[in-house]
Amino acid sequence: MISIKDVAKESKVSIATVSRVFNSPELVSPQTRARVYSIAQKLNYIPNYSAKTLRKTIVGSIIVLIPDVSNVFFIDIVHGVQDYAESRGYNVLMGRFNIDNFNVEKYFHLVKSKAADGIVLATGHDRKYPALSVAKDVNISSIEEPYMNNPWVYIDNFEAVKKILDHLLSKGHKRIGFLGFKSERSRFMAFKKIIAEKDLNYDEDIVKLGEELAEDMPKSARTYIEYVIGKRKIPDAIVCASDVLAAGAIKWIIKSGLKVPDDVAVTGFDGVDIVNLVTPSITTIEQPRHMMGMEAARVLINKIEGKDFEEKVLLPTRLIIGESS
Repeated sequence: MISIKDVAKESKVSIATVSRVFNSPELVSPQTRARVYSIAQKLNYIPNYSAKTLRKTIVGSIIVLIPDVSNVFFIDIVHGVQDYAESRGYNVLMGRFNIDNFNVEKYFHLVKSKAADGIVLATGHDRKYPALSVAKDVNISSIEEPYMNNPWVYIDNFEAVKKILDHLLSKGHKRIGFLGFKSERSRFMAFKKIIAEKDLNYDEDIVKLGEELAEDMPKSARTYIEYVIGKRKIPDAIVCASDVLAAGAIKWIIKSGLKVPDDVAVTGFDGVDIVNLVTPSITTIEQPRHMMGMEAARVLINKIEGKDFEEKVLLPTRLIIGESS
């Protein structure tokens, strides 16, 4: 049987550190936590949470809710939730909800009926959902946006957009466009504010906010590229609010006879696998999607088990420079 000593040896940390990871994880760095959780899962190590009274009230399952099963961003989050939860001995159920009517009541009823212990809600950024009476007293953590004063995991979109613009400006680009979403405006507002702070010209003709669902993004990208080329208002660079938008923009720029990045530089956001599957590869902001899922699960399970947990967990982003800029 795998012991805590085996996990410590494989993880190259002390037994005390492994114990803290599972009992007081807030005392251990996110990087060390992630390594220990990964090793524990690989070795099929199940920590011994021995409090009998606690186990009588805990089912051992949590639910992760996402708005779009076709978007790899959310699937990566689910993997993170699952990896962490399983390392703590929990099963994970996944559900999908509609962003327009927030049809989640049935999942909260499952928790209240003790079919599950709590919910990780992946909101999508800039999404505000109504407080539901059925969600009261349900253990919840959320990702990207807070929900009903529960703990949440997020990134700083302003700082992330600033990294992109600083990179583009370092390349000499001055006339910069933006392709984003109608429903998610924080990255656009960050873009607009930083453009003003840098004393650059903001041109509405090279800004477009389209639909958010993954299947709608290629159409938004095509419409935008055809518009700026038709109007002869081609920007030096285009900041896209997602990697899928960036891939679409690159496709239609090249189809129009222009070159990326020689004629137009393009950047994405998220750091999903598509950035290396298109030519040229996409410069992007990498969100720690797997870690976001792991941290949301950690906070939730600590809350379920009556352990200490953080109200907010801010995770860093990273600029990955590809060939598109």
